[in-house]
Order: sequence, then structure tokens, then C-alpha cells
Amino acid sequence: MKLGVVLGAGGVVGLAYHAGVLRALEEEGGVRLASADLVVGTSAGAAIAAYLRSGWSTADFWNEAVDSGTEQRDGWRGILAPNFASPVEFVQRGLGSAYVLSRSVLRVPTPEVPGVLRRVFPGGLFAMAEGSERLDAELPAAWPAAPLWLCAVDIHSGRRVVLGREDEVRIDLPRAVEASCAIPGIFPPVRVGDHVLVDGGAHSTTNLDLAGRAGCDLIIGVAPLAYDPAGPPGPLIQLARRRPARALAQEAGAARRRGAQVLLLRPSAAEVRAHGVNLMRGAGLDRTARDAYEATARTIATDRFRRALSDLAA
Repeated sequence: MKLGVVLGAGGVVGLAYHAGVLRALEEEGGVRLASADLVVGTSAGAAIAAYLRSGWSTADFWNEAVDSGTEQRDGWRGILAPNFASPVEFVQRGLGSAYVLSRSVLRVPTPEVPGVLRRVFPGGLFAMAEGSERLDAELPAAWPAAPLWLCAVDIHSGRRVVLGREDEVRIDLPRAVEASCAIPGIFPPVRVGDHVLVDGGAHSTTNLDLAGRAGCDLIIGVAPLAYDPAGPPGPLIQLARRRPARALAQEAGAARRRGAQVLLLRPSAAEVRAHGVNLMRGAGLDRTARDAYEATARTIATDRFRRALSDLAA
């Protein structure tokens, strides 16, 4: 049985959510995530996927999230640093960021912006300074041998770019993670040759369709930005999360029509409320991880998950 693991976007809170879900999948469900036939990651999920393929264990993710609540370690928190030093530079970066955001939303082919304009109006109000340093220190430059696909969007062509699968985009692993995490308007795009790459969530917050097209028999999808329809949150939260929830449902449906079993792990209504609006916050990540672990353990205990995971073990 070919196993595909799909890890979705969700900011810093999404990193902690992944930590709890993956730990429960391994501890309670016996899923050997590191040996998955394919791992697909988008944004926060791209970071988790890259670390997973580079030797990190679910215990490492769990400890990182739980220790963040002790105030003894920075964990994943110190990644936002203002990218401007004066009001003028703020305006310049604001205009550049607005352009990047518009290109990420419209996603139609456009000519490349002249270099002088890029220099005067650079995109990205914040720098991923500490995050970039951690990626360089903790991840190898070379891609792992096991299949790892990280999703980004090229704002010039408007199309999704699957890093690690498409040979025409040559990029080292830390920069690939940075590109997949480059939230349009927030972080600067990552330039690779003729490509200008931003967060893969501009296309889909999970990109689960890739695992279906790759011929995976069982797909485990973790979607921090969706919600569990069995116990949905209130109307306003549903509205805010409608796009990722609908896209995930469509992608999962297409994968099932290809013959794949699809197991989805999404936050409950209570978890979504606890996640809050600011998904880049550093506080409360330990609670997010613990809640995700408990909710995943309950889901794994259902008949449908038990049957699917027993087939995987067999």
C-alpha cells in the first residue's frame, strides 16, 4: 500500500497543531510517518515535512511545541521581524507587498516587474530572519532521497510550483521551505532564476490532489486551516474557513474517485476557537499541541480509521 502524507498550511499555530496530530498518529495509530512513500507540504506543513524527511521524529516536534509553553525556549516563535527602518521604507514595502498580494490572488501570467521598481518597492513587511537561520542550521541543503514535494506559487506565471518534483526549479531545501512559507504581503517572495515564489497556500492550503495524482492508495491529510464538519464551528468561523474547507473537500473527493482511501484530520470547533485569529502568535502552542493529540487519538479510535490503519499495517 502506497502511503501519502499531506501536511497543510496554518502559521505558527499550525506547526503546533501538526506536532500534536503527528505524535498521536504514531503513538496511538502506529503510523510510521517517516517511511511514507510521499510527503506533500504547504507553508507550515512544508516546514514540518522537510524536517520529517530530514530525520526529525514526531517526539522532536512534540517537544518543540510543548516546551514553547515553558518560556524556556523560543520554539517556533521568533520568526517575525519588521523589514523596514523608517516610515518611508514602510510605505515602499507596503506598496510592494500590495503588488505581491494582488498577484497571488489574481494568479494570471504577467510580465516581470523591472528591477528598479523591485528595488524601490520590495515586497514583504516582515523578515523571516530567525526562521531562515534555523532552517539553514537544522536542515541540509540537499533534498532527501525519499519523495518530498513542497508547494509554492509563482506570481509571474500564476501557477503552482511543486518543489522537489519539478526539475526546472533548482533550489536547496531550506530555501524551498522558505518559499512555501512566504505568505504574500507578509514575507518577501523567494526568487529562483526566473521564478518569484510565494506561499503554496495561495493555490491550496493542502494541495492534497497531488497525492491522489501520484497514485497513493492511502492518504492521510492534516489540515489546520479547515475544520471538522462532524462538529463545525459557528457561522462566522465557517465563513472565514470556507475556502480551505471547500478546496480540501474537492481534493479529497477527487483522490477518492481515483481509488484512494483518504483520512482527514482537521481541528474541532473547540480547537478552532482556541486557535484564534492570530495564527502567527507564539503563546499557547503547548495547549494547541495537546488538544490536537487528544482529538486525533479520539479520531483514530473510530472504526473507519482503525480499519484503514490496520490495512496499512498489514
